[in-house]
Amino acid sequence: MGRTVESFNDGRVRGPWSNELTGLIAGSAVQARNIEGGIHISAPDRGLPPAPAQLPPPGLFADRRAELEELRRLSHRAGGAGDGGLVVIAGPGGVGKTTLALHWLHQVKAGYEGQLFVDMRGFSGGEPLPPTEPLERFLRALGASADGIPPEIDEQAALFRSVTTGRRLIIMLDNVVSAAQVRPLLPGAGPALVVVTTRRQLSGLLVDGARFLDLHPLGVPGALELLGHIIGPERIGAEREQARSLVRLCGLLPLAVCASGARLAARRRWPIARVVDELGDEARRLDQLRTGEGDTEEGDMSVMAVFNASYRALNEAHARAYRLLGTHPGPHFDIEAAAALLGGEHDRTVELLDGLVDVSLLAEESTDRYRFHDLVRLHARAKAEELDSDGERNAAFARLADWYLRTAVAADLLLLPGRWRLGVHYQAEHRAGSEDQGRFTERSQALAWLEREQPNLVAVAQQAHALEAHTLAWEICEAMWSLLLHRRYYQVWIQVHQLGLAAAEACADLPARARMLEGLGMAHHNLRDYSAAREHFQAALDLERRAGHRIGEASALEGLGLAEQAAGADARALELFTLARDLHAELGRPRGVALMRRHIGQTLSVLGRHAEAIDSLDHALRYFTGTDELYHQARTLGCLGRARLRADEPADAATTLREALVAARRAGARQEEANVLHALADVAVRHSDRETERLLLQKALDIYTALDAPQSREVEARLAELPAIPPGHERPDDPPHPSRG
Repeated sequence: MGRTVESFNDGRVRGPWSNELTGLIAGSAVQARNIEGGIHISAPDRGLPPAPAQLPPPGLFADRRAELEELRRLSHRAGGAGDGGLVVIAGPGGVGKTTLALHWLHQVKAGYEGQLFVDMRGFSGGEPLPPTEPLERFLRALGASADGIPPEIDEQAALFRSVTTGRRLIIMLDNVVSAAQVRPLLPGAGPALVVVTTRRQLSGLLVDGARFLDLHPLGVPGALELLGHIIGPERIGAEREQARSLVRLCGLLPLAVCASGARLAARRRWPIARVVDELGDEARRLDQLRTGEGDTEEGDMSVMAVFNASYRALNEAHARAYRLLGTHPGPHFDIEAAAALLGGEHDRTVELLDGLVDVSLLAEESTDRYRFHDLVRLHARAKAEELDSDGERNAAFARLADWYLRTAVAADLLLLPGRWRLGVHYQAEHRAGSEDQGRFTERSQALAWLEREQPNLVAVAQQAHALEAHTLAWEICEAMWSLLLHRRYYQVWIQVHQLGLAAAEACADLPARARMLEGLGMAHHNLRDYSAAREHFQAALDLERRAGHRIGEASALEGLGLAEQAAGADARALELFTLARDLHAELGRPRGVALMRRHIGQTLSVLGRHAEAIDSLDHALRYFTGTDELYHQARTLGCLGRARLRADEPADAATTLREALVAARRAGARQEEANVLHALADVAVRHSDRETERLLLQKALDIYTALDAPQSREVEARLAELPAIPPGHERPDDPPHPSRG
């Protein structure tokens, strides 16, 4: 008995007596001729694979609260629209990227159905892991059979996207070296969270929607917390300052802190001070920051091994740049300094610096400014000593030192164009067409450069002296004069001139020795150590006369005059200033004459010879106004204002002092600004204006305190005797005109 068979447009057929299959068949099909009774189909029960839970434990963790919050924010932004989130944690080796990522992911893993993890071995000393290996692992963990995984990477990646689409998974790719390692392992669309840790910037992953967190070393509190987890808080409490020194010597790098802590934990009777002493030797510090003999991050803790792995990943050009930049003696540098050190062009230097930043061996502090982590610098320097000849390293330093000196000379000349100098670079700068002549176009620019580079200039001078380039060392000290005069960094002032004196003595240069002594004498004079000032100026005068250096003799006489004036011997000071003035006149130096006239005017004013004093100061002011020397305009106006006050001309004094204040601020001369404010407070006293007096003294005190100037104590005592300002009577920031009450 037959029966009609129904057919459908999609190729399916239906009918109990039909035995024909057409169209597309998905899954298993059973075909039989005659069927009697019930039909039962069964298959082996293979079961579902367990949810992958591959995240390793995070290990010791401390602080990083801000970073954890940022990771939550980045993952929310990355996955907030339902798309897969890709977060990249980048930073130098040993900074704790893996620990941070694991700590965070263990906090959030309950909201995901599973976790996949793989170390991509990007900086482990061997070949980085090719994407095929983790793809196969991940596919098996997600239930694919071995014979169901295709052999080609493109097919594997496609299958991985298929099986992960729509699934809420965590995928952590640790120790990645390139974006190419990551892309085949990105899941299909959905709420999966992918976290990458790397020493490189991996900016290529931006097109894949990546969001980045740059990880830096811990702060001191976080480093102490980490150390406490290892050795116990009671040992830190017993040696708090030594513990702080220890984590600083570790560069606040978590791996280094853990290595030092592990040594202390294994040696419970050791004081922390013992390890601090060991790490104090820079030459041995990296070797001390380890706990065993391994050479990988996964084995024993070894900072040297971590840095070696990063170094081995560099090509030859970047490796050479890394080594030579490590020999820079200062704390930071810009592109021009790096180009001088490397002996290359600007654009090529930028490429090399960017490459080192990209692998987290160099940090870009701001636009065009770079810094090594302290321990990375030691590693780079050690590599330079191991692989580069003394000749190459010395030639690199000579290029660098010459660049710093020439640039400092250009800045100094712009700030104080009329001052006499000894260094040969000044004669070269004065020649028309000098390549450094137009480096700075404004005084503020020149002063800002000197201020920014001050620690580098000191470090280069120290290194030059150590390498017996003594002339270079004292010439750098001389080139820093404008900075020291404008900013009054007294500790640096004394430090560099002591260094310059030692360098000048080493090369038996009498005028240079005298010049450094004069600089020291002026520093002690400003610090009100008048006995030391007189001693230095007298020694300088003796040397200048032995050398027959008449312009230097005039400078030493000036210094002695200042010392005598400060000691109250005004008649003797006037005699010395007059001798110096006459020497400058004989040498045809109108600037020197003007400086002495200012000193003479000051002294005459103190002696009560007011008309002569004001006339002498007026002559000096006309010279400095005509030569556009802002610093000396401010100084001379300040002296003239005080002279007019002594002459009982408070209104004229106030007007002159306010002109001095404007000039001091334009010149960036902070102490002179405070001196003028102090003098304006004296004008306010003449008007019985205690409120204005207090306001002016407070502003002066703020500057003196910032400069650590000795005048701060005098002003503090004076303020303590004044009545407080009633509430609501405060004046605006700009000082009031004392003559108006």
